[in-house]
Order: sequence, then C-alpha cells, then structure tokens
Amino acid sequence: MRTSSDAPGITSFTDEQLVRVARLFASDDSLAAHLDDLPADGNRRRASLAGTPHLEMWAITWPPGSTSGWHDHGAASGAFVVVRGSLLEEVHLSSGEKTTRVVTADEHRWLAPGLIHRTSAFGDSPALTVHAYAPSLAGARIYESAELRTDA
Repeated sequence: MRTSSDAPGITSFTDEQLVRVARLFASDDSLAAHLDDLPADGNRRRASLAGTPHLEMWAITWPPGSTSGWHDHGAASGAFVVVRGSLLEEVHLSSGEKTTRVVTADEHRWLAPGLIHRTSAFGDSPALTVHAYAPSLAGARIYESAELRTDA
C-alpha cells in the first residue's frame, strides 16, 4: 500500500521553487476578482488555491488596515508574492529587535521555518497576495506581542 511519503511527484520544495509556484498562481488574472469582495469587517480573507500534504497555496486579500498578527509557520518554509497593493512586513529577530520592510506589487519574500513575523496592508489601497508553504501549516503558531519580548 502506498503512503503519502512514497507518493509520486514533488514532495519537497526549495525556496526558489516556492517563489516560482507562487508567481505561477499569481499570474492568474482571475485572482483580481478577490478584491471585488473585500470583507465588510475589515479583516483579511484567505482562500485556498491548492493543497496537498506537501504544499499549500493561498490567496489573501488585505483591506486597508488589516493585519495577520504575529505568527510563524511552524516547520513550513514559505514564500509570498504581492499581486496588487503593498504589505508591510515586520520580522521579530531572536535578539528581540524587529526589522520592517515594505513589499510592493510583483515583489516576493521567502519565509524560513520558524520565522516570527507580522504582515499588514500598507497604504490606502487593498492588497492581494499569493502564498506558498511547504510542507503544510499544521504547526503554525500565533503570538501575543508580550510573548515576543526577550529578557536580554
């Protein structure tokens, strides 16, 4: 009997492959329709584009002011591509410091396993992103900002 670990096909992905897969899905012009139906509550909305035990693909709409909150992706590596708009990404470093960067349309980011970060819509326009994670997000965690403090 075959198990998922010996199934044919790709079962692991490099960072570059995750970006390429995210860009492939992001090139679908029909994704823009997600921006026509932004949540009335102002929160972001995730839509599954594909999923296997080895790869998860998501489209996320970001109304102005929406945020992911602080989180990690467990053991999964990830990549996201901004299709429209811009995101502000804040990364919590092990030293307790935080870095920030703005990721604009057609730009991408790689996400290492265990990276603690928060992404938020940046500017007055909604954003649309495509995310790829390998393997699944089963071990992802959410953090309260108090949990991010260090006693250095």
